[in-house]
Amino acid sequence: MNRSTTATAKVRARLDALTTLRTSGALAAVADAAEELASRGRAPAAVRIRRTYLRHDELRHVDRERNGLPRAEQPPAARLIAPRGVAGRFHLLLLFAAHCQAAPGHQWHNRIPIEPDSTRPFSWMGLLGAHARHTPGGPRVASPRVNKSRQITEAVKKLHEHQLLELPNAGTSRPFRDFQLLCDSGASTKAAPIPYKVPRAALPGVNVPTEFFTRGWVNLLTPSETVSYLMWLDINQNPVHHEPYVTGAERAGHFGLSRDAYETHRQLKAFGLIDVEVAAGRYDDGKYADYGTEAGRPICHRATLTPDGITRDAAGVIEPVLRAFAAHGTWDRPLALRTGP
Repeated sequence: MNRSTTATAKVRARLDALTTLRTSGALAAVADAAEELASRGRAPAAVRIRRTYLRHDELRHVDRERNGLPRAEQPPAARLIAPRGVAGRFHLLLLFAAHCQAAPGHQWHNRIPIEPDSTRPFSWMGLLGAHARHTPGGPRVASPRVNKSRQITEAVKKLHEHQLLELPNAGTSRPFRDFQLLCDSGASTKAAPIPYKVPRAALPGVNVPTEFFTRGWVNLLTPSETVSYLMWLDINQNPVHHEPYVTGAERAGHFGLSRDAYETHRQLKAFGLIDVEVAAGRYDDGKYADYGTEAGRPICHRATLTPDGITRDAAGVIEPVLRAFAAHGTWDRPLALRTGP
């Protein structure tokens, strides 16, 4: 199976999952839960994540720029990119909840249960959009409730392994009850955990619009698309160049990301989240015409955040884009979202 065929198959599987979640009403339900969490709390305009969650302050050496940093050396956001599991998505939902329920500079205490019950009906299951896939010829798939609970439990374990959560009830019959966030900087250790506090505006950080959570994007972007979107937020909010771009060395050595993750700018553009000014002379494979000559110096793509892209319903945007890719094999922005010529 060639690369193009593999990409199309993945998109079709993603489309099937999205369609199932939408038609079942699950997507609308988790969006409503996110709206409820915000409106009942502090209704933050944005979720501020510490900049070191996304990028290293010092540029790290990479053996191959295309591959990014080894996983153990990546910043927390990049380390959570995985083809399976919901750890990265779940961690962002935790940060969202913290901003809804705690003031800047204050510690957040998680009291939301993984599963709902008669005394605590609001739960993490109600905030997370997850799809149980059935493998033809395989064992019978678990119920949606059991599958989602398992996914959240696995995410909690993964975040605990990365020192982003602590388990005060470890060793008991309910080890994941009332788990607590640790600092998103990734600086905690097993010997010295750092409790999470909502960052103040003065701390170096990146503001993620609340609509990322309430409009469903957190549940429908892939892990690589999510971290790439966060990278472009950082590049635009905390500029280090006179224009919004990132070099290959910076993308790999600061953000820890591979070229494949960077290339998700195509999807983000098609979804209407960013506008991209494509570098002149750059081919689809990432190489440049006349590379290495004075005239052919690599020129990086410029990417800016669209003013209202994040405010749109994620499912309503992503579904037609995926259908178009499944049919034609290209990432195209729907006509309704195009503002330029």
